[in-house]
Amino acid sequence: MKRNNIFLFSIMFLLLCETFSAAAETRARFLFIGDIMTHQQQLDAAIYKGKDKTLKGTYDFSPQFRRVKKLLEDSFLVGNLETTFSGTGKKLKYSGYPLFNTPDSLIDVLSDDLKIDLLTLANNHIFDRGAGGARRTVEALNSADIKWVGLGIDDVVSNDAILLENEGIKAAFINHSYGSNLWPKSNDIHLNVISEKDLKISLERAKKLSPDIIIACFHWGNEYQLKPNIHQKKAAEISFNNGADLIIGTHPHVLQPVEIKIASNDIKNIKVVAWSLGNFVSFQRTLPRERNCILAVEVVKDDEGFTRISKVSTAPLYVIAPGQKRTEVTYAGNDEKVLASMDLDFEGLSKTQITKLHNIGKNVLDFLGTQDEIDEYGFYTLWNETSPDILPKSRRKSPK
Repeated sequence: MKRNNIFLFSIMFLLLCETFSAAAETRARFLFIGDIMTHQQQLDAAIYKGKDKTLKGTYDFSPQFRRVKKLLEDSFLVGNLETTFSGTGKKLKYSGYPLFNTPDSLIDVLSDDLKIDLLTLANNHIFDRGAGGARRTVEALNSADIKWVGLGIDDVVSNDAILLENEGIKAAFINHSYGSNLWPKSNDIHLNVISEKDLKISLERAKKLSPDIIIACFHWGNEYQLKPNIHQKKAAEISFNNGADLIIGTHPHVLQPVEIKIASNDIKNIKVVAWSLGNFVSFQRTLPRERNCILAVEVVKDDEGFTRISKVSTAPLYVIAPGQKRTEVTYAGNDEKVLASMDLDFEGLSKTQITKLHNIGKNVLDFLGTQDEIDEYGFYTLWNETSPDILPKSRRKSPK
C-alpha cells in the first residue's frame, strides 16, 4: 500500500511539473500579409455611387476584405503598405499605378476591420507623391494609431527599429527596401535601404531594444519571379548573421518559397525566411499575381526566457475580381471540416467558382510545400517543432 502511495505521488508530481512548465511558457502568434495596393479599378469600385449627396466623393474599401476578416481575427498582423495617403489638392488626386495615392478611408478598414498592428513603409512607391506625400502618410497612420516602420522622419532616425509586444513576446522589427521609383529632394525624410552597412545598423539597434525575437521585413527581389535572386540571398545571410530570426519579403508581386533554416541541427535555433508573400490585395490579374498567402509564425518563450519559433503555417488566398470591376480577397483552403467550422464568407460565389478557388488554393499549397495538417484557423503547416525533420518541399514549380 505504501509503495502504491509513493507511485501515485510520483505520477501526480510529474503531472504538476508538466502543467507548471506549460503554464510558464509564453506563446504568441504573428500573421504577415503581402503588398496592400490600390489600383484605379479598386478606387472606381470603392467610390460611393448612391444618391445621398452627403456621401458623394467618399470611398468604402471594406467589401474588398469582407471574406477574410475572420482569418485575421484576434491576431497580431503585419502588412506592407504599397500606396500613399497623400491627400488631395489643386493638382493632387486619388490615383492608382504608377503614382499611388489612396483615400484615408482605407486606413479605417486596415485599423477597424483588419485590426492591423504594423505597416512597413520602406518600398519603391512610398515617394510616389514626393516627400510631402510620404510625410502625410505617416501623419495619417499616426492619427489612426497604426504603427509603422521603414522611414527616417522627425524624431525617428533612419535605419531605426521598432519594438512591439504581442501576448508577452517582445518583437523588434526592421524594414528596408532595395530602393525607390522616385527620390524626394527633401533631406528631412529618409528611406531605409538594403545595404550591408544599413542592415547592420538596424539590427544593432534592434538588439539594443532587448527583444525576444527580431523580425526583418524587406522589399526586394525581381518582380514576377518565383525564386529569390542573389541579392535577396545575400541580404538574408547578412541579417541572420547579425541577429535576425525571421525575414518577411515583399515586392515581387508573386509568391516565392518559404525556407526553414535549422542552425547546427538545433530545433531551438530556427531561422525562417519567406522570400515573398505576393499581393495581399491589388488589381494585377496576370497569373499568378492574384495568388498569395497569409503567413503565421508561432513563437514560444520558456520559463528561462529563451525564445524559439515553434510553428510556421500558411493560409492560401486568391484575389477574385467579379466582373473584372472589383477585387475581393478570398480564402482558398479546401478542408471541408475546417471550412464548416470557420463560417467564412463565400456568399455570391457559385459552386463552380468555389471549386476553382479550391483548386487554386491547392496549387498555392503545393508550390509552398505544406503538410496535410491544418489547424482550427484554416492554416496549413509548413513546419512544426513536433516534426522538425519535415521541411517545406515544393510539389510544383509555380502556384499557377
